[in-house]
Amino acid sequence: MKFVYNNFECRVDNPSQCPHCHNGIEPRHISQNIEQGINYSVWKCTFRECGKQFIAVHQVIGQGQAKFVGFLDGQPIGPYWPETIKKLKSKFIETYNQSLKAEYSGLDEIAGMGFRKAIEYLVKDYLIQRDSSLEGKIEDKLLASVIGENFSTPQEADLKDLLQRATWLGNDMTHYLRYHDNFDINDLKELIQLVMDEIHSIEQKRHYIANIQSKYKK
Repeated sequence: MKFVYNNFECRVDNPSQCPHCHNGIEPRHISQNIEQGINYSVWKCTFRECGKQFIAVHQVIGQGQAKFVGFLDGQPIGPYWPETIKKLKSKFIETYNQSLKAEYSGLDEIAGMGFRKAIEYLVKDYLIQRDSSLEGKIEDKLLASVIGENFSTPQEADLKDLLQRATWLGNDMTHYLRYHDNFDINDLKELIQLVMDEIHSIEQKRHYIANIQSKYKK
């Protein structure tokens, strides 16, 4: 696809995936409009069972240059939710999905802050579910302190390390200064997935060790 801005022609790749059904497609271009250096192009999904329209957004970044920002509609594909996480009484999944939607719409600054908030929900709600005596004691504490004080067993060493690093990247996306410039929002999402997997693994191990006892005679 091409469009003209300030007498310079910009060429960008056509969308190759529908943001609604997520199938690989060659969509039909319907129309486009450019305002203040941002091009909005309307497309129609050619997958027979979908056929929905969507809007792709490209931002001019130089003379004859433009970058893909995101889609204005559709639904991003969420991560794999382990059963332990799905059963957790928490705003974690809701907050994560809202952040994912913001990222999908090109609002990466807001998305990063949302993912950081999601981490805090996950950590504190998981700990309270595991030990109800912590309720009312950790909700207003700094996340770094909560992590440092409550994941102390050898079995939780990897989880603690992952949580600390996820928090560092999340803080970078929330505060004025960034200290880990070589990592981005995709790394943060990968860390969150690793954290979820690690929590699920720990809880599964605890479940089976506690509930399967030897039946053999000594």
